[in-house]
Amino acid sequence: DKNGRYCGGMIAPGVEASLESLVKKTAQLPMVAAEPPKRIIGKNTAECIKSGLMYGSAGMTDSLIDRIFEETGEEHTIIATGNSAAAVIPLCRHEITIDTDLPLKGLAAIYEKNR
Repeated sequence: DKNGRYCGGMIAPGVEASLESLVKKTAQLPMVAAEPPKRIIGKNTAECIKSGLMYGSAGMTDSLIDRIFEETGEEHTIIATGNSAAAVIPLCRHEITIDTDLPLKGLAAIYEKNR
């Protein structure tokens, strides 16, 4: 919020979980590297999987941010912490800070407060 306090958040399946589910629950789709494709429209199966995963995750992220702004009526600082944040966030249209250590920083702050 305006005072720098945590207002809440959301949890969604990340790129790795989505990829693993796609490969396990469909027939004959290969495991691919979880990395952005060279172009959004894939020309082969691997490119199509990468595009769907990476741009799909970015689109979901942007849509969730839009809904947060609509619900609260104000813009917030958005921080991404997941394992794939460095690969997905550059594909997003919103300004998003990447801090993969934020959960550990939070645990350290809780520890220090309760010491």
